[in-house]
Amino acid sequence: MLHTGDANDELLLVATLNSFALDFAARTAIGGTDLSYFIIKQLPVPEPAAFRADLHAGATYADFILPRALELSYTSWDLQPLAADLGYDGPPFRWEPARRLLVRCELEAAFFHLYGLDRDEAGYIMDSFPGVMREDIQEYGEYRTRRVVLEIYDAIAAARAAGRPYNTRLAPPPASPAVAHSDAGHSVAGHSAATASQ
Repeated sequence: MLHTGDANDELLLVATLNSFALDFAARTAIGGTDLSYFIIKQLPVPEPAAFRADLHAGATYADFILPRALELSYTSWDLQPLAADLGYDGPPFRWEPARRLLVRCELEAAFFHLYGLDRDEAGYIMDSFPGVMREDIQEYGEYRTRRVVLEIYDAIAAARAAGRPYNTRLAPPPASPAVAHSDAGHSVAGHSAATASQ
């Protein structure tokens, strides 16, 4: 079992394990359909300290990833203990497919930066997911996920180069109580600062 002992680090690990970048690395390491513990130990999972590096001015990778991963993960009251461990005491987030796609695209772009991949490498990895491509083309008439991830990758790169914060496409920002369910009928005291991030 993989665990870190810290709720924030564990959410960062879950987000990493669900990223296109790590999925691509895992597929190149697996000879069949089994993912043994020996293979898991060899996967390029960044150390927790890597997430404390600056992604852009004013935000570390952790600052950027955690509220987005929280919003994607906390969609049911059953997960309230997880949210509480992460310092969020509000209601779960609504499942809004268009918003979730954008949240995921921002996460993927951040992970490509975290892994030190250039734009061409990020595009190559995105092209290695034919199932995602097929679904996107069927639903949107284009490989929308790839396009949006690379647009956000470029926006983060431009922000970093200029020494300024990245401006999220998400309105309201990630993990905002405005995109959560009503807390009627539940004893929830308020909302925390998990909404912070860029």
